[in-house]
Amino acid sequence: MNAVTSPLAADSVLMTVTGALVLIILVMVALAWLFRRSGLNKRLNDASHAMTLVASQSLGTRERVVLMDVGNQRLVLGVTATQITCLATQERPAQETEVAVASPVAFSAMLDKFRQKYRQDAES
Repeated sequence: MNAVTSPLAADSVLMTVTGALVLIILVMVALAWLFRRSGLNKRLNDASHAMTLVASQSLGTRERVVLMDVGNQRLVLGVTATQITCLATQERPAQETEVAVASPVAFSAMLDKFRQKYRQDAES
């Protein structure tokens, strides 16, 4: 009945358990990073489309006016640090209005026009 355990055997069990725990934690961190990186979380949250933020405008350091679509209604909300107030309610538009974005071609043409104008002014 000589049950002598060597310190080397106890250390190897401890190292095996520690290594397994570290491996499990690393796998969990890697899966969380992949989940966040893939955008799956955003797609799952946006699946219901119950509320969408249409526009937001800052009025001061802590005040905003927010335009939100909730269900079939469009809400204009006043948001401060202490409260949220519904300023107006209307039906949600059937077709979203697109914000006009200046095309890069138009900008480059405008830039060339200004260059020519300033070159002519400099030559005069």
